[in-house]
Amino acid sequence: MSFISLTFALFFFVFVCLYHLAARLFKDAPLAQRIFLLAASLVFYAWADLRFVPFLAYTVAVSYFGGMSFCIEGGHRRLRLFALSAACLAPLLFFKYAPRELHPDIIFPLGLSFFTFQSLSYIADCFKKKVEPERSLLNVALFVSFFPVVSSGPIQRAGNLIPQFKETHRFDYDSATDGLKLFAWGMFKKLCVADRIAAYVNYVYGSADSQYGSALLLATVLYSFQIYCDFSGYSDMAIGVARYCGFDVGKNFDHPYLAQSVGDFWRRWHISLSSWLRDYVYIPLGGSRVALPRIYFNLLATFLVSGIWHGAGWTFVVWGAVHGLYQCAGRAAKPLLEKAKIPAAVKILVTFCLVTFAWIFFRAESLGQAALVVRKIAEVPKCAADFFAMKGEVGATEALRAVFCFSDEACGGFKGMLCILAFAIIFCAASLCVKKTDGLEFVRSKPLVFRWILYAALCSVLLPALVSNSNTEFLYFAF
Repeated sequence: MSFISLTFALFFFVFVCLYHLAARLFKDAPLAQRIFLLAASLVFYAWADLRFVPFLAYTVAVSYFGGMSFCIEGGHRRLRLFALSAACLAPLLFFKYAPRELHPDIIFPLGLSFFTFQSLSYIADCFKKKVEPERSLLNVALFVSFFPVVSSGPIQRAGNLIPQFKETHRFDYDSATDGLKLFAWGMFKKLCVADRIAAYVNYVYGSADSQYGSALLLATVLYSFQIYCDFSGYSDMAIGVARYCGFDVGKNFDHPYLAQSVGDFWRRWHISLSSWLRDYVYIPLGGSRVALPRIYFNLLATFLVSGIWHGAGWTFVVWGAVHGLYQCAGRAAKPLLEKAKIPAAVKILVTFCLVTFAWIFFRAESLGQAALVVRKIAEVPKCAADFFAMKGEVGATEALRAVFCFSDEACGGFKGMLCILAFAIIFCAASLCVKKTDGLEFVRSKPLVFRWILYAALCSVLLPALVSNSNTEFLYFAF
């Protein structure tokens, strides 16, 4: 069930009415709300495909009995942790990495990567005694299947989310309006920015062998914004849905393209996954408490895990390895960079360029296509010569159309590209306004008239986008 659908709107309307009504009608309100929330989560998840539910139930069972097993002291606890982790990972490893010939017609279960990592964190935290094993199967089932985040995160920790299930959640005006604002902003990023860019990027990358390097360079830069607005847009909607219901599921993005180093980028990008990899891969490997060569190994291994988690293709492995090498190089050069007085704007630009280069491997369908894109982008200076040669023959407009692929099929011509750039600029300007403060706090601090002008402007662009929208699939549903 997509967040951007009439089905979800009806589902959520009925859910919130009954959910808040349960808080008033039942003596044990928290229990009634938990039961109703689990039922709604199962409906939400089963709506994608009823065949996926057994995998969710299996993960719930492994999480619950795995956590309970650590109530027993002794008895080879580490061996139990290894066995439980293997059992939890088994479905994910099969669906992601088994040869396609074995299951050519099976669809990858929605959210499997996310709720598997969530379950692993719960088992590991019970093993480390960071959280007490939850004796209520209902609470563990809710933790794994909580519908706002089950599809694509943010990845939750038991210590944060499970205690919230035990509280009564009555309707709160501030939480509800904050949730709606986050949801609307996420929808803007998805429909008005990411989906418009996607049409151009898909066309250019889909015909990379016949495109100029300048078109591929523009598509690559725009892809950086597409994947950010697509995934952070989903995260905002998920966080908004949870906030409306009275839950705090954390923050998943914090202006990553304003990072001044690749390390800083990963503290701001997909925060729930980055922190998960830090706590459950990097630190157990030894983190930064070991000799320098081992630190480099730990960094590379952690980012290789990140790449492999995103997909079984070699492109994802290379993407992870590139980021691992960035981290190692950044750590080696840190003493020199701290002495050099490099302007913040230069650091931000260099970091953006490094991250954008790595996105080529993430977006490409194969290593061959990635190599082709890199080679053609390296030939961009030649594109300038081709542009001036064509300009004399067909005019500047047609020359620009050719070297940047401003065709009607790719982006709707010049008008379509201007529309893409306009929405991208609006998004960037809005992001810069709240780079040092929370966006909701920024809006609240403005006069009432100004706020309602913002709401009206947002609705005026969202409504046409909703009417004309034909692609509500989120990129991270594939992971």
